[in-house]
Amino acid sequence: MCGPMQTARRNENGQASLVFVASLVIIMAAFALLVDGGRYLVMRNRARMMADASALSGAGILDLEKAHEGSFVLDNVLARRRAEYIFGENYRDKPEWANYQLQEVRIVGNEIWVTVTGTSTPLFGSNLGLNYSVTIVSSARAASGISSER
Repeated sequence: MCGPMQTARRNENGQASLVFVASLVIIMAAFALLVDGGRYLVMRNRARMMADASALSGAGILDLEKAHEGSFVLDNVLARRRAEYIFGENYRDKPEWANYQLQEVRIVGNEIWVTVTGTSTPLFGSNLGLNYSVTIVSSARAASGISSER
């Protein structure tokens, strides 16, 4: 004889496996977010560091003729080359999964602006068939001389 308790237990067969599969999907999605999100944080920090280092390096190259006159003006050609050189030196140490580009070097008077972009595709998401890429843009400004900013 089948009582009401045995009928109820028969209806619950397989429920644990459904809960396990649903939990596994949620855990895998959280792990993918953790891995890919961490990579993008590293990429953002690296792009910021590359822009800062390039701008600071370029800001140290003054036009000597103008410097003798007492004004702080950057040498356009040498400051740009120095910023590009420092970017290249930092580019050699980049992670293999990220690509960086020196987007812009702009020099006006005693200020230099450097813009670096970084792009990457997801590590974990690409294994799940998610084909997207992320672009990070980081800019830095440095100046030589005395600044009136507070």
